[in-house]
Amino acid sequence: MSKQVEINEKMRAILIDWLLDVHLKFRLLPETLYLTVFLIDRFLSLKCVSREKLQLVGVTAMFIASKFEEIYPPECNDFVYISANAYTREEILQMEQYMLNTLGFNLATPTTLYFLRRFSKAAMSDYRVHTLSKFLLELALLEIRLLKYVPSQIAAASVYLARTMVGITPAWVSVIFTYFKNNMI
Repeated sequence: MSKQVEINEKMRAILIDWLLDVHLKFRLLPETLYLTVFLIDRFLSLKCVSREKLQLVGVTAMFIASKFEEIYPPECNDFVYISANAYTREEILQMEQYMLNTLGFNLATPTTLYFLRRFSKAAMSDYRVHTLSKFLLELALLEIRLLKYVPSQIAAASVYLARTMVGITPAWVSVIFTYFKNNMI
């Protein structure tokens, strides 16, 4: 965000919050949401975006992510409608091309959700702990200060915090500690 002139961290948080609602309205997979936020953050780290185009970047990132993750993704016109006709179909398609070229068509990444699933299984988390961990990850999507951490660290922290909140001891699972020690991430 330090490269951005017209937008700030609060505007990014408002965009992500709105995209959470769009995600729910379209009933998209959780993977689509996490990939959307990843694409937005990567694009914002590479290109300067005007205030007027920030929502277009968000809508386009979700359009791309839904094509990548969903079996039946929403159509481009659905994104025109959900953005209250602020952008045309052509503008979304042009931004899609621009974003994909900027990102080098590199869309595949292990998101925090991927690591959460692995760590929840390793920690033998029950439904309550796993759901609380997912909730914490969704809150983390809004927090720009967490971008300096890799997805595996954020996921591990959410499992740790959820176990602590529920009162499970030990809060830190040795299997996850071993993972970090062996993979050094």
